[in-house]
Amino acid sequence: MPREPNLIIIADDDPDDSLFLLTALLSMPLELTIITVPSGDKLINILESVSPQFIFLDINMHKKNGFEALKHIRSMKRSDQPTVIMCSTSSSPHDIRKSQELGADMYVTKPNSIQNYNRVIEGIFQMDWSSKANERIPAKLLLSHLQ
Repeated sequence: MPREPNLIIIADDDPDDSLFLLTALLSMPLELTIITVPSGDKLINILESVSPQFIFLDINMHKKNGFEALKHIRSMKRSDQPTVIMCSTSSSPHDIRKSQELGADMYVTKPNSIQNYNRVIEGIFQMDWSSKANERIPAKLLLSHLQ
């Protein structure tokens, strides 16, 4: 299944966090299609029918958490894997390391305001993600906690 450009999935069980991220994404001067899901298991189910460009994945969710969902995503036999950005209120080195080990492309500590969310999203969309297939999980992307 080919990747759908500008399709983004937000997987987060906190409606406020989803709304902040959604608002920041919609402020971008791009045509985006955005799907929100409240859990890792719902994310896995929807990935059977769509191939997003980006997944913003919360770690602490009910049923299937972000780590479990990430592990499943990276085990899928897709030629064009989505860019997965782990989003959490935690800045724990353990969570960052585990995200890296499981194949996340970036780890972001959730910002505390919509203005900071906007800055984070602008930074993400300014990055060149085309080289990620050759170098999975560059450390500079994982260790940049954007506040």
